[in-house]
Amino acid sequence: MISKCANPDCAIIFDCRQGRFFRFRKSYPDGAAPANTHSVQHFWLCDRCAGIYTLECRRNVGVVIKLHLGKLSSADMFRPISAASTQGEG
Repeated sequence: MISKCANPDCAIIFDCRQGRFFRFRKSYPDGAAPANTHSVQHFWLCDRCAGIYTLECRRNVGVVIKLHLGKLSSADMFRPISAASTQGEG
């Protein structure tokens, strides 16, 4: 269950009427995926954060928060997001 914004620096409580949802397949090392598992993670950014950031799923890294292109001069700033801190597995 999603409880708050996926931005680790934001404490906005989840509100399904605003913000942006993201859905990513959970990745496992080759051959390590548990059998019969629904491997999808759900994340949410509040309105304010969704206007500045987006989320990406990067191979061998996981889900990262990234600045929108053109918002700031550094086009590839990102930080990994811990699935445990966002409670984003669904």
